[in-house]
Amino acid sequence: MEQEQEDLFTIRALQFSANPKITVMLAIQSSQHNKVVTPNILPCAIKHNGPVSAAKRYWDPSTEQDGSKTSFFRGRKLRGKQVALPDGYEGAVLEKTEKKVIAKPSIPLPGAEEDLEQVAAPKEIETMIMEQNATFGEITVWDHEALPDNEDVYVKGINEWIGFAEAMHSYDDNEAQKPA
Repeated sequence: MEQEQEDLFTIRALQFSANPKITVMLAIQSSQHNKVVTPNILPCAIKHNGPVSAAKRYWDPSTEQDGSKTSFFRGRKLRGKQVALPDGYEGAVLEKTEKKVIAKPSIPLPGAEEDLEQVAAPKEIETMIMEQNATFGEITVWDHEALPDNEDVYVKGINEWIGFAEAMHSYDDNEAQKPA
């Protein structure tokens, strides 16, 4: 099934095709019934990928006075803390679909060929649609018996690596204004 390009936001080009001449783009389409959730990162392996009807009998975290959370999973005590995403960021829960965006032919700008160096043959671009089912502004990170500390890989990833990646990929206004 193919989808028109309206109401889509292309997030990134990923080349995960076995054919190196095809670039796959992912686009996010908002759902009509978008909700706000808090994802949980558990310190265990669960060999299931998909929805589950989790009854309070199996998952019922309690909030302590200090804001931390406590729960039990398969008889093991877990402690969790909420980690907020940095300002300006919003997480999204996406679901894979079989929909594709219909590519519209691009029109080259007059004189643009003169500015371009010789480039490789153009790749075929395929844009797949992911449906956004929910958003989140924080994640609960869990550990066995103790609260995750700031050295936990998930806590560190949110607190440090997002800012580091932003700094690496941003442009310094002072550098852009210097003459070449």
